[in-house]
Amino acid sequence: MAYVVITRDVDGGSPYAGALEALGLEAVMMPVTQTAPPADPDALVRAMERGGYQAILCASAKAAGAIIRAKGHTPIPEVWAVGPATARVLAEAHLSPILPDTARDGASLARALVSQRDLAGKRVLVPRAEDGREDGIAILRAAEIIVDDIVAYRTIPVAADDPAIARGRALLASGQAAVCCVFAPSQVAALDALIGVRSIDTRFAAIGETTAEALRDAGAEVIAIAATPTPEGIAKAVASVYPPKA
Repeated sequence: MAYVVITRDVDGGSPYAGALEALGLEAVMMPVTQTAPPADPDALVRAMERGGYQAILCASAKAAGAIIRAKGHTPIPEVWAVGPATARVLAEAHLSPILPDTARDGASLARALVSQRDLAGKRVLVPRAEDGREDGIAILRAAEIIVDDIVAYRTIPVAADDPAIARGRALLASGQAAVCCVFAPSQVAALDALIGVRSIDTRFAAIGETTAEALRDAGAEVIAIAATPTPEGIAKAVASVYPPKA
């Protein structure tokens, strides 16, 4: 049995593990990051209470979860989201997001909104991670949209001695992992700090171009990019680089 290391926890990684089993890969979860509260935990609540937004953009399931926790009894405008995982979080709160086919990350989600809605001079809420990429925010502001970008959570690396990552780390360090699937630039940074991406002898699969760019910058050589941010998209990307050619 060959191994695939998934840089998510069991809850977040299980759908991807299931999709990869058909390739003969046994999934090992290696949650290299964890979510922490923002420095100002009430900032998003205050923003929701102010209201007046024409739309909310959620580029991750974590951002969606933060919106749900902060909304209280405030009416929610239309929500634009990336990927089925984000959609599931919103659906559990009885929200029906707009999921543009072209949206792969925050930047492409912003482009979709700009192309489909004339919101110049209107307000849009963007909950995001601390130190997250701001490409999408720049696109919205270039379209003269008033953006409230609120830090809704922090993504921090796990400790090097965390037992949850021990097996995955050992597989990557020893070259026994056939593929490593990565889902965010923050995970790339954490993985690089733990092991050193350049030193890992494996193929990488990235959930999207933003993550792939971070992997390239860290020194990864073989990177497959999911065409869609879904378990099926990751499985197709992995299939393009595994099994290796004889």
